[in-house]
Amino acid sequence: MKMILVDDSLVELKLFEIECDGLPNFEIAGMFQDPMSALDFVKTHRDVDFALLDIDMPVMNGIELAAQLRKLRRDIIIIYVTAHTEFAADAIRSKADFVVFKPFDREDVLDALQRAQLMQVRQRKRYYANLFDSFNLIADGKTVHFRSAKARELMALLICYRGKAVSIYDIVDRLWDGDAEADVRSVGYRKAIKNLADTLADYDAEQLLDRKRGFCRLRAELMDCDYYAFLRGDKEQIRAFDGVFLPEYPWAEPYIYPMLERKRELEGKAGGSD
Repeated sequence: MKMILVDDSLVELKLFEIECDGLPNFEIAGMFQDPMSALDFVKTHRDVDFALLDIDMPVMNGIELAAQLRKLRRDIIIIYVTAHTEFAADAIRSKADFVVFKPFDREDVLDALQRAQLMQVRQRKRYYANLFDSFNLIADGKTVHFRSAKARELMALLICYRGKAVSIYDIVDRLWDGDAEADVRSVGYRKAIKNLADTLADYDAEQLLDRKRGFCRLRAELMDCDYYAFLRGDKEQIRAFDGVFLPEYPWAEPYIYPMLERKRELEGKAGGSD
């Protein structure tokens, strides 16, 4: 995700840059002390996903800047930063996506950025997967038809790992039930990964797959699914889950019991609050 930082204090900009250092999947596209310069930048860089804005700035405050930015990109995510709690009400009225209060730390920054990721996924909804019952992947409203059964299974596995790296050994263990024969290691998993990459390219979704030497992972922040919504506590998906989860894949069975336990726990809390 590409973001811009706007604060009339250079010190505050540098502090936020430090807190953002090393965070995965985020790129600071620009830092600005002048709101007009930030606005001009977004006019020519429409790929900016969200803006982190100080509220109290001269000439044009953060709320005014946000209104102008949303004229350029209606879906841009706005996160305000302020040292003044009295500005929070103004931020809410201006439909802020999130507010970070100064002084902030790395956890505050990470929380704000994770919320921005989630909001971006919900806004765009380019990729969505169903894991309850049979596996199904949707890309831009189209059902994805995989080039091979193993490519389809690999995609389901990556989704279950929720963005964590999956080693070649894990892939072989899950998809080939621990078969470590040389032809499986050297041919089978390579072919499955290639077929998956080619399939995703067919649907302009190749950015979902991150391949490195020895492992691959899903860029989970770019998609959503019933399983992820369940884990977030989404009431609709909690009701929808009936104990069936990727039944075509034996390696998925261990996921079921913890989900049933979580469902009972969440439904119990909901019942207790009535």
